[in-house]
Amino acid sequence: MNRVELGFFSLSGHAVRGDDRPYLRWHQLDHMPEQYQLPGLVFGQRWAATPADRAARAAAADRWSEVEHVVLYLMGEPLDVTLDEFLTLGRKLAEMGRYSERLPSRYRGGLRLLETWASPAALVSPEVVPFRPNRGIYLIVEEATDRGRYDDHLRRVHAEVLPGLVSVPGVAGIWVFATSSAIRKPNFDDGDYRITVCYLDDEPAAVAERLRGPLARAWAEAPVRPLLAAPYESVSVWDLDRFVPTPAAEGAV
Repeated sequence: MNRVELGFFSLSGHAVRGDDRPYLRWHQLDHMPEQYQLPGLVFGQRWAATPADRAARAAAADRWSEVEHVVLYLMGEPLDVTLDEFLTLGRKLAEMGRYSERLPSRYRGGLRLLETWASPAALVSPEVVPFRPNRGIYLIVEEATDRGRYDDHLRRVHAEVLPGLVSVPGVAGIWVFATSSAIRKPNFDDGDYRITVCYLDDEPAAVAERLRGPLARAWAEAPVRPLLAAPYESVSVWDLDRFVPTPAAEGAV
């Protein structure tokens, strides 16, 4: 049985000052470790986009085009207590003088875990894919455009699309999350989304090119709008220079 019930996503843009490294060091060495005090915090990881990742995006609409950083916290029981304490921990750290400048938020919310997949090449159970070392992720954010056809579409996704994506070389596994009316907090951003996280074994930008065709076929005439489909690389606090934005990359989609 999977201990994880919810994924809390925090998606953000670049620091206003143009250098994300001070924030990333603080988050990796201070803020994220503190989350493991929470009773239902199972795991957390951060990813960020390089110029090559930005160039490999298949979709980036509206504010979602500004998502340069992805954080995902996996949570389980006691879920309500964990969420409440999670949302207050930042204030406690700020009172201690341990809250760095914020990155501009583009989305923040908790989504129900729906299903998990593992590639046969990964040789692990689907339930443990996030705990396996990864090179990065490919993040897919979608919203429904036609609720009358949406259930049929989700059945096709389960039966055809996800098995196809998890068979793409470099995809180690997939976890799927969706907004749930049963999980709402005042701090969550509005919206009804489905977020698919593909965990990657290979260079994210290279896997992104392999996913481009399968995603285009999946979206053809589908009752969904892709808001973001983009690769991100695993963040190491000891190697942050590769995530520094460059003027040439700022206008890339």
